[in-house]
Amino acid sequence: MRRLILSTVAVASLALFTGCANKVPNYASSPQNIRAVKNLQSEEKTTVNISTFKANNEGESKVMCRLATPVGTPDGMTFAKYVEDALAVELEMGNMFDPKSAVTLTGNLENVYGSTVLGNAYWEHTLKLTSSNGKTIEKTSRYDYESSFTAYSACSEMQRSYLPAVQKLVNDIVTDPHFKELVKNNQLAKN
Repeated sequence: MRRLILSTVAVASLALFTGCANKVPNYASSPQNIRAVKNLQSEEKTTVNISTFKANNEGESKVMCRLATPVGTPDGMTFAKYVEDALAVELEMGNMFDPKSAVTLTGNLENVYGSTVLGNAYWEHTLKLTSSNGKTIEKTSRYDYESSFTAYSACSEMQRSYLPAVQKLVNDIVTDPHFKELVKNNQLAKN
């Protein structure tokens, strides 16, 4: 009888504290970001290329939500690759991306952190971008969202909020006044 009770408690605990992995949605462009990039492109009259992004936590593609459920990127891509693709999509949609451009941006995802604390739930990214023209910026972006008391709901919200968190990161980057310096072609500026 004791063994049956312990087995039942163990199975119930597993069901309560574990779950399926929550995959964040594929990146989708933001109209706000497209407008910002188009405005920048019309001012600067330049294009850029994107090179492979690295990360301080190389290979990181998921975080644990409340020690119960992993929240991860689609198809196991790294967080750095997700952010790289997001920036490339927004630059392409804004007519600023060109793989043959003289200016290439590389990035390092310094940090990605997700919190599901009730009343203080957020995603935070710190991204360092370096241009082939020698300029560098580092940007920290925080996206707050509503959480929940229950782990299942909190982890679902964490998963759903990742896409808008990355959209905000991209917007914070392309609207930063120093981003203009990254995309300038120094060769054109000298002529």
